Amino acid sequence: MQSQEKYPIGEVERICNVPIKTLRYYDSINLVIPYFRDEKSGYRYYNKEQMVTICIIRKLRMLGFGLKEIQNIINDNRAHILEESIDSKLIEISNEIKKLQQKYTEGYTFSQRLKKGVDILSLYSKDDLTSKGITIEEIPQSYILFTKKQMKNYSNKDVSLERWVELINLSNKLNLENKGSIVVTYYSNPLEQFLYKDLDIEFAMYLKSPIDFPNCKKFGGFTAATTIHIGDYSNIINKHIEMIQYLNKSGYKINGNISEEFIISPFDVNNPDEHVTKIIIPIEKP
Repeated sequence: MQSQEKYPIGEVERICNVPIKTLRYYDSINLVIPYFRDEKSGYRYYNKEQMVTICIIRKLRMLGFGLKEIQNIINDNRAHILEESIDSKLIEISNEIKKLQQKYTEGYTFSQRLKKGVDILSLYSKDDLTSKGITIEEIPQSYILFTKKQMKNYSNKDVSLERWVELINLSNKLNLENKGSIVVTYYSNPLEQFLYKDLDIEFAMYLKSPIDFPNCKKFGGFTAATTIHIGDYSNIINKHIEMIQYLNKSGYKINGNISEEFIISPFDVNNPDEHVTKIIIPIEKP
């Protein structure tokens, strides 16, 4: 039998860029058994064919193949099986990239919303959180994903965790990219959301683009009076009253359902002093 050139394990480590510890492990699981083992020293030696196999294994490991998968590929040793295995792995990698991109997008959106809230907090004096007034602005038209249902004996002193989570779960189920803030709209007369009445209440989140789904619709495209409430949500009634008084004095008429946009919500930061809520009241001149 023709003698083959033997490469000591240290040289194989250098040439194939695979640690000696890993080569020993491959030997222990019968993935790559050394071509020759010195009986006295126990030192391992490999031939060129095995070094090629080790390089193939390294390449497959870099693609994320498990050792059992690699063992099957090596044992089969056919190009079309290798091609099919790599194509399948590429699909897995593509799906992982999509999931990571979605995580990044969600994290970035959350970060931008918090930045907006922190910027607002910095504009308000700690001694006078009511120093900023009421603004008349155009609410741009956007698309929202929403859930709308009646809530019994409702009083707007805290936010419904159940409804909040329901909306987020729906968004996740549909694999949607949202634009951050959740908006709650009260289908009632002004201030009735504080009076323990049965009310139709809509929870919604802004979408980056419309979808063909019954719970997707347009929001905005109207003139509104807006203001910012800083602090404990249970005190937001005072801001609503202040706004309605202002509108009555200024000759504006409420022309739609009142909404609240949660910029920093009770479900973001467990510190009531840093909760930021934007009140949106559609209006028109009489």
